Amino acid sequence: MPSTRPLYSFEDSCDYVYDAMWSPTHPALFACVDLAGRLDLWNLNNDTEVPTASVYVDGAPALNRVRWSHTGKEIATGDSEGQVQVYDVGEQICVPKADEWTRFVRTLAEINENRDEAEELANA
Repeated sequence: MPSTRPLYSFEDSCDYVYDAMWSPTHPALFACVDLAGRLDLWNLNNDTEVPTASVYVDGAPALNRVRWSHTGKEIATGDSEGQVQVYDVGEQICVPKADEWTRFVRTLAEINENRDEAEELANA
């Protein structure tokens, strides 16, 4: 039976996260948006504690939707005021290096190992 426990919890956001979406082209990259008007891009191969890039939308409206273009080079956010913003994602962030899949497999293995170790300590 599959586990219902999360693999990892991302706690950098200081407000409600309303939407998240994996990049369609980069295995370790995802985006999320929050109530404070912040768009975060996370590359788990680089860091699991802080986002790789963040931007606050002008006026800080609550962002409730995020979607990637099929190429992974643009990202759109939708807010509570009905506005849609489209951003270019720099190639240094959105274009995966040749070893990204291999690195992501290792990243996931490390996340699993750390979770198992934390559970063992909590149960001891």
